Amino acid sequence: MLPALRLIPDINVLLSGLTGTVGPARELFLAAQRFDVLFVLADEHFVELQRVLTYPQVLALGGGISAAEAFGLATGLYRVAQVVSPLQRYDWPSCPDPKDWYLLDLLITSGADAIVSKDAHLLRVKNKLGVPVYEPKELVRLGII
Repeated sequence: MLPALRLIPDINVLLSGLTGTVGPARELFLAAQRFDVLFVLADEHFVELQRVLTYPQVLALGGGISAAEAFGLATGLYRVAQVVSPLQRYDWPSCPDPKDWYLLDLLITSGADAIVSKDAHLLRVKNKLGVPVYEPKELVRLGII
């Protein structure tokens, strides 16, 4: 049996997968629950989740998330993820959004296979630096999930 693909989801992909009922991000989350893929996460994922799970528009996702459900979703990620800490820090001048740098740091530090994102900044970095960044729908098209 081949080892599971090690993927770094960004927060938007995680939230879509955790709260959605259908779609590629949901399929990715279900694949992680089956251990068909392994999520590789950093402490920064959980810090960002803590921040965004206070936003009313985020709490309204998927028909509404209570504080207890948000906590359960976040802790459930530990069960299906490898959490890498600490991260080696790098400068990424080709990536204009410094909030995304931790994902690139995590890719290098962990040796993960790819980042999964719908973020235009990261998708452009894919071409500039040759960094493996995929949209969830690309993973479906490639037969990965």
